[in-house]
Amino acid sequence: MKKNNGNDIIEMMTHFQKKILEQKPSLDKMFEEIRMMKFKIRPLNGDISLLDLKNNHFIEILWSLGKLDEFFQFQYKKVSVHKRSLFIKLFDEMHDKFQEDLNNLNLKPEKLPSTTSAFEMEIFKERTQQSN
Repeated sequence: MKKNNGNDIIEMMTHFQKKILEQKPSLDKMFEEIRMMKFKIRPLNGDISLLDLKNNHFIEILWSLGKLDEFFQFQYKKVSVHKRSLFIKLFDEMHDKFQEDLNNLNLKPEKLPSTTSAFEMEIFKERTQQSN
């Protein structure tokens, strides 16, 4: 009998990191894919029109989050029920890292004075309704 230790889940996540996240396309291609991912940005505090939302690091992080979400949506149902907790744990760790990267990102243009108020925004994906 095969030992059930979760190595296949770890291998799947490692493969995703190496084949997708570490081999990013050009910034233009990432930007195009982000638009197709249907991300929405909702301002919560401050004037986000002053922010540089075409910042290269912002685009890379958002693209990575989108790819991670696509990977999760595609793989979740394929993962056996008894391995889902490990899959979710590894997914959450990667997701949290990207969230932290977003939180630490400076999107204020250099010419904007540092005395400008704080900015807060919510980034979410618009989900399409699936019919059965």
